[in-house]
Amino acid sequence: MHNRTYTQKAIVVVVALTLIQTFGVMVIAAVSVVSSSVNVSRPVLILLVTLSLVSLFDCLITLAALRPLNLIRTKLYQSERSIDNLSNLNLTLREQRHDYLNHLQVVYSLIEMDEYQEAKEYMERVYTDIQKVGSYLKTSIPAVNAILQAKAQMCKSRGIECEISVTSSLKDIAIPAWEFCRILGNLIDNSINALAQVDDSLEKYLTIEFYEDISHHGFRISNNGPEIPEEDMSCIFEPGFTTHPESGDGMGLSITKRLIENHKGKITVSSGSDSTCFEGIIPRSKQV
Repeated sequence: MHNRTYTQKAIVVVVALTLIQTFGVMVIAAVSVVSSSVNVSRPVLILLVTLSLVSLFDCLITLAALRPLNLIRTKLYQSERSIDNLSNLNLTLREQRHDYLNHLQVVYSLIEMDEYQEAKEYMERVYTDIQKVGSYLKTSIPAVNAILQAKAQMCKSRGIECEISVTSSLKDIAIPAWEFCRILGNLIDNSINALAQVDDSLEKYLTIEFYEDISHHGFRISNNGPEIPEEDMSCIFEPGFTTHPESGDGMGLSITKRLIENHKGKITVSSGSDSTCFEGIIPRSKQV
């Protein structure tokens, strides 16, 4: 994030210096033309005008280069987020594998010691956790199932009650799986960051819902974090806007909105004293 901020400041400085240089040369050329008190030879005047035009052209080139530079910066940021999500998912899966191996060893040892009742009760507790994991694996997109599982584990480690309701298989959703995972990751992370502001003595919850109708797939991601101020609602999807500068650079929600709208979808946000909800709809593939 600090590198991105440094790059932005450097670009602004370059553009400002170029504009000042252009303005200065143009002023000198104009004064030389209109002022009778300034005696400038024709070659020098031609040189000043030429420098003025070259400086102006340089300024235009610099401004034109800003857009591709910003696009590259955005792509790099997106790649960093994708790598972070994959790293977190890999870590979660490794932790789960380690935990389940431990569970098997405990059950095996209890059976060896003829502690069948203890083994039964232990297995029931583990089975309850497995059922929760199984509830995330209802969509037809393995990557979505994986990110839901990883984020649910993240919530658990932070004392957040995470409830996932899946009534849509997402089978024909009109968006690539990796882009949909970026959308979900951004919105869930945003909710987790909001819940970090809730006192640990209070209950924290995050709800993820998937649904569908005849023409769209939809999702809702809700949390009981702080209410978003009304004056912030109109600019919450703007690039760089954030209410949590310590935990991000304000790009997640703008990227989410762009991805959804690129696939003819729509995202809205509502916020009150009880909860904040982001709701999105994306067409079925046959509708695009």
